Amino acid sequence: MSEYTIRASLDQRALVKASQVLTGIITGIVADGHLHNAEVQMLSTWLSANEAATCTWPGNAIARLLQEVLADGRIDEAERTHLLTELQALVGSDFADTGSVDTGVAKLPYDTTDLNFEEGLRICLTGEFLYGTRNACEKLAIKARLEPSQNVSKKVYAVVVGTHASPDWVNASYGTKIRRAMELREDGHHILIVRESDWLSAIQNR
Repeated sequence: MSEYTIRASLDQRALVKASQVLTGIITGIVADGHLHNAEVQMLSTWLSANEAATCTWPGNAIARLLQEVLADGRIDEAERTHLLTELQALVGSDFADTGSVDTGVAKLPYDTTDLNFEEGLRICLTGEFLYGTRNACEKLAIKARLEPSQNVSKKVYAVVVGTHASPDWVNASYGTKIRRAMELREDGHHILIVRESDWLSAIQNR
């Protein structure tokens, strides 16, 4: 079954639930700061049995990582270390350093360099902003000669995430736009994910 067919047959709530379960599993796996072969195989088996989880970020990214690691039928120490690091980054776990597990859903890989918001570029605002209401932020974008977009597409240069976005963003309504941006990035499209503060700084210093 193709990824497109699976996405079309599932509602958004099912995709969100699959992502929540997956991140919960990964949080448990990386909690002790170690990754065992049996855990890698278990995660691979779960993804095979729950294909819906691989149709959205971070499931599609994790599935790709596992495919690369398991391609030759063995897991060496370098691959295990790399996979553990990537999984910890995805769920935001720093248990080994702090003794606690961040149960929030996957951290966002914000872009912080080369933020060139030239006139005419299309951006999508999502989340709750410290600057003000969504309408106020859209007016600011227009004043900076940017084009606000209600949806995330290949034509969008950047998704700007409000300062008050929850760590558990996947459960919020605005999480749909963030997941879509991550899916486009996984497909090789250049789309930035930018913090509100970095966006404000970029357009003010342009």
